[in-house]
Amino acid sequence: MTVEIELEGGEKAEARTFEGELLTFVSPRAFARGAPIRFAATIGEHRRAFEGRSIASRRVGGDRFEVRMRFVNLRREDRQALRDTITCSSYEDDDES
Repeated sequence: MTVEIELEGGEKAEARTFEGELLTFVSPRAFARGAPIRFAATIGEHRRAFEGRSIASRRVGGDRFEVRMRFVNLRREDRQALRDTITCSSYEDDDES
């Protein structure tokens, strides 16, 4: 399952995979390595704010980027909510296509 997220600048993005401290999402813009990333997401009935640092961005289509980030200060309950909502380990799914 994917989750719509709202980046700090108001752009909409789509969280695709979550594993441990890493999140992969598709965004209308790229982020430089190490750049701060702040976003909000509604998970269940709660709006939650998240923060992390970019690991890498790559173009996936004309105007979209796949961004990998590492969370900073991820609370246990937020980690569990993400784990329950977003697909884990989709890199294995990529090999099957």
